[in-house]
Amino acid sequence: MANNPMRFRASCIKTLSAVEARPERSNQHEFNGVRELKGLLGLDGFHCNATFSIRGAGMSCLAEVTWYDAREAHPTRSEHRLYFYSNPVMEQAEEGDNIVIGFDTTNHLHIVLIKRGSPTFRTVTEGWHVE
Repeated sequence: MANNPMRFRASCIKTLSAVEARPERSNQHEFNGVRELKGLLGLDGFHCNATFSIRGAGMSCLAEVTWYDAREAHPTRSEHRLYFYSNPVMEQAEEGDNIVIGFDTTNHLHIVLIKRGSPTFRTVTEGWHVE
């Protein structure tokens, strides 16, 4: 799956920050819920399995994720996060890498790591197309 074309029903791309990619900066294992991610996942929380993979490599795994509002009890603020359990794919992530988060045509969630400097990274950032 990591090298074959992927068809998403809906997806978004996100560049990883230091706290999202480096365990020494944060032990949270979370992606910040930016506007595009909220548009993709909605505002209601959920828990499911997702396939994590590295584009261009033969590595993939299934891991649990939880979409939630970290400020749910706050009357005027929301702060959505996509929590993921530690897994071999995200152990390879670095600040500046991209991830594509999307639902395939069967509604299964995929999180695809695209390493900075890879040919796919240039394709995705320049043309919004995952080969």
